[in-house]
Amino acid sequence: MSNSRLLRRLLAFMRPLNGVMLISVSARTVKLLMQTALIAFAAASVARHLADPATGAIGDVVLGLVGIAFLLGLSNYIETYTGHFVAFRLLSMLRNEFYDRMEPLAPAGTGQLRSGDAVSRVVSDCERIEPFYAHTIAPVITAFVVPAILLWFLARYVHVDYARALLPFLLVMVLVLPVITALSGGRGSEPWRRAQGEVNAALTDSLQGIRDTVAFGYGERRRKLMWQIGERLKRGQDTITRADALQRGVTELVIAAAAIAMLWVSWDLWQAGAIDPLRDIPIAVAIAITGFNAPQAMNNVVGDFQVAMISARRLFELMDQKPAVEDLVAKSPPLADASIALRHVSFAYGGAAQSAAPVLRDISFEVEAGRHIALVGSSGAGKSTIANLLLRFWDADEGTVLVGGRPVRDYTLEDLRGHIAVVSQRNYTFNTTIIENIRMGRPDATQAEVDEAARRAQLTDWIASLPLGYETQVGEMGSKISGGQRQRIAIARALLKDAPILVLDEATSNLDVESEREVNAAIRELAQGRTTLTIAHRLSTVLNADEILVLEHGGIVERGTHATLLAQRGVYARLFELQQDEVDMRLTVAPLPAK
Repeated sequence: MSNSRLLRRLLAFMRPLNGVMLISVSARTVKLLMQTALIAFAAASVARHLADPATGAIGDVVLGLVGIAFLLGLSNYIETYTGHFVAFRLLSMLRNEFYDRMEPLAPAGTGQLRSGDAVSRVVSDCERIEPFYAHTIAPVITAFVVPAILLWFLARYVHVDYARALLPFLLVMVLVLPVITALSGGRGSEPWRRAQGEVNAALTDSLQGIRDTVAFGYGERRRKLMWQIGERLKRGQDTITRADALQRGVTELVIAAAAIAMLWVSWDLWQAGAIDPLRDIPIAVAIAITGFNAPQAMNNVVGDFQVAMISARRLFELMDQKPAVEDLVAKSPPLADASIALRHVSFAYGGAAQSAAPVLRDISFEVEAGRHIALVGSSGAGKSTIANLLLRFWDADEGTVLVGGRPVRDYTLEDLRGHIAVVSQRNYTFNTTIIENIRMGRPDATQAEVDEAARRAQLTDWIASLPLGYETQVGEMGSKISGGQRQRIAIARALLKDAPILVLDEATSNLDVESEREVNAAIRELAQGRTTLTIAHRLSTVLNADEILVLEHGGIVERGTHATLLAQRGVYARLFELQQDEVDMRLTVAPLPAK
């Protein structure tokens, strides 16, 4: 996306606050003019008083200076307040829109995005856009308006030769120097922003994986990786710093040259008797010095502008992605029943049009309301993909997925997912309290409803043993609680949601024997009266399913009950034999002692 298009988009985003921005620009114009007026008036007054102490009352001079200073302070306050008022509200709007755009992308559009880079984009890149609204728009406009007013004043009320002498220096500051600064610093801005995102992503990985890094002695290699990223960040920053130093040096040179030029012109005009030296020379020199404040401010924001464009591009790259699925209807039909069906479904991640290897090939099966169907098979057979299609995280390339006898596309995404509760092997536990994590299932649930869900998920005794009870913090990604406790919190969420369809996606795959028994007991409570689709690698979790579907290479190769499939001596029987020792162990574990 070109900078001009990014600029139009950022300005269009500001449209609701254009009136406030106009006030900010007007206040900045007054402020800059008052800065010039303060010095010019003071210089001219002092020169006249020194030449003829009897000329003019000192009280009038003081009163004039106080009036100018008051206008200067007032306009500075208005500019600062209104500029940041616009910037911070637009940042809030931008963050909200970023989240609104990102949510429909998940998980298809966010699966490859590193969490650290995503955080960098929504936090750091948004912050880098703030100077565009607060410190770029007004300076750029006033960089042209204020010098034009000052040149007009010189030509109209002092002498036109002053305006002619000052004009070339102002043109260099307004037109030439910003281009030089942009060209010299532009090469470093984008690599610098990319490196910042890499630093955040690598730091997030390092902090989350610190135990494995230490355990496997990977610390030195990780340190070298961070050093390499830091070097890229440093090179980009060095380029930006050199450009900034060049701009500041040239600026001071231009201002000094302009002041000398104005004194030179003043000498010629004085010799010719064309000016009043006590009045005109102080005013002309004051304007020559302070008149560069406006264009100098614009040059100072060139770097911020470049960084803002790069940050905006990184944000919009994500925001402009087309969601893999979208609502196709405005209103969902009522759910007739809790049945599930797949009819001749084929699917490939990336889409069939991209010639990606198909994950599912012509899959068909039905689950009647209230029945329990299990999907088993080796890793990569397509089990979890079926759950993804059922929830419309992706749409099938061919065939139809149905819920309640209707294609899933007939429902809005919110309503479809409201009919389905999911307990997976990687349920996310947020860094907040136990009760807030449970209430994800239904945010408006009462305490009594939360208590009932916790009881049915076998969490009551554990929560009662905690000093803070429900208000206990679980830590980042549930780091302060066990895997079994995280799974039972997820089950409590699903119980609170009370959806008619339940998907269990490897819900006990990472648990020890005791935790698995506890979680399975909670799952049996959860599954009562619901249509249940169990996706399992451990066959011990599907022995009592009404029907088991065996997937291999994206297709159903066997189906039947546990006993029927064992008798067939096929794929399922082979998988079961491989897990026999583990299954026997789980079947013979003594019941848990009463608490």
